[in-house]
Amino acid sequence: MRKNRFFFVFFMLASLGLALVPQVSSQPENIKVLTYSWYVDSFGGFDVVGEVQNIGSNTIDTVVMSGTVYTSDGEPSAYSYPCFVWVKYLQPQQKAPFYMQFDPQNSRTGDLSWLSLGIDRVEFTVTHANVTSKRQYPDLIIESSSGGVDREGAYWASGTIKNVGSQTATNIRVVGTFFNASGIVVAVGYTDPLSPTSLTPSGVTSFRVGAFDLNQSEVSPDKKIYSYSLLVQAEEPVLSGTDSPSTPTPSGSTPSSPTQSPDSNNKNSIASETQIVAVIVLVIFGLAVALLLLRRRSSRTKVQMIKSRKSQTRKKQRYVRFKSLLHFRLYICPLSRSLSQSPLHASAR
Repeated sequence: MRKNRFFFVFFMLASLGLALVPQVSSQPENIKVLTYSWYVDSFGGFDVVGEVQNIGSNTIDTVVMSGTVYTSDGEPSAYSYPCFVWVKYLQPQQKAPFYMQFDPQNSRTGDLSWLSLGIDRVEFTVTHANVTSKRQYPDLIIESSSGGVDREGAYWASGTIKNVGSQTATNIRVVGTFFNASGIVVAVGYTDPLSPTSLTPSGVTSFRVGAFDLNQSEVSPDKKIYSYSLLVQAEEPVLSGTDSPSTPTPSGSTPSSPTQSPDSNNKNSIASETQIVAVIVLVIFGLAVALLLLRRRSSRTKVQMIKSRKSQTRKKQRYVRFKSLLHFRLYICPLSRSLSQSPLHASAR
């Protein structure tokens, strides 16, 4: 019994110890919001656009964020849908844009009337930022690009991409981040997979990526686009190991040193949901295994006891039969004397 208790306690402590070892699988604290801005789109939605940077030393697989808008009275007034940062495999020091949407119904007023209070800040929470050893194919180079506004007021960045590597790249997209004169992100955009869908070594293809939502003929001066940066993403091939990150290609008009938009405090989650779930799973698994092993040991003990009892019962039955037979031969059979000298009688003594 003491051994069983000792085994159970030891196993539980070992399980909890493994579960509570600091995990490096998720690093939300290494995702920093550099700059952001907001606007009301043509569909009546409140949108926040911005740029993040991986300030850690590990590549991040996929980054998921959420946001809360605080009005000038200090109260939270609107909550976003979860949004993805527009990059796969965010390498150390690499930057990438995000587009965060807020449903008017998911606010303190159920519409956009809370905007009349004035926006104080947007606080961000990184809900997913797992470490990976994978990375993007780095040999897709933007050979040239240029930007401008078309007759309808849309801003476009266009150019060509060349595969300078030795592998064929598939499903290539271009992601654009657009800045105002102060270096603050005011718009973002991305392309559909480029044509051709497969770009062989030395192959060249063209692209055209637009700034979502902002009509440059209608926006205020602080929303005017003065520069942009481009990021190339390919679905395949996916590489492993470390390499220099795919740096966004800036436009010819370089923005001034990026300044923070109103109080861009980055309120990151300290413990990710993944870590919490992992701890719970490990503890439950430890309990289940410990109980199973204890049950098996108890079952084996019971089986052994049953077998022992059966063995003792059979021995007792044989002894009773032997004693009855001996009694019959000694006291009833007339040949008792000769039987008392038989091997059977001798063995009984």
